[in-house]
Amino acid sequence: MDMFSWLLLGHLLGDWLLQNDWMARGKRRGLITLAGMAHFTTYTIMILIMVWLYNQRSLNLGLAVAVGGIVFVSHWLIDATNLVQGWMRFYGQSDREMMRIMVDQTLHLLTLGLLTLFPLVRW
Repeated sequence: MDMFSWLLLGHLLGDWLLQNDWMARGKRRGLITLAGMAHFTTYTIMILIMVWLYNQRSLNLGLAVAVGGIVFVSHWLIDATNLVQGWMRFYGQSDREMMRIMVDQTLHLLTLGLLTLFPLVRW
């Protein structure tokens, strides 16, 4: 599998399979919540595991810190702020739950796609 496929698998595990209702509700209650931090940390760990697996179970500590930081902060900004709602308002999109989910997921996948272009990463 290519790097993006591994990142997508990590995304599906961290954002869907391992996110419970407490995390999903709690991450929206403020910038720093226990539920949000639990979700962002779980998500980041899943992504790092996938990077580790892609790299034949070898991962440079500096790379892990850089990738982990980018993933954690970007996921936190997308989920804990009003970024999705702001995007939808700016583009005049309907405020329906399914549309919010699609915008949210698109932003996460865009972030992971851009991460594969990260110049310090030797995938």
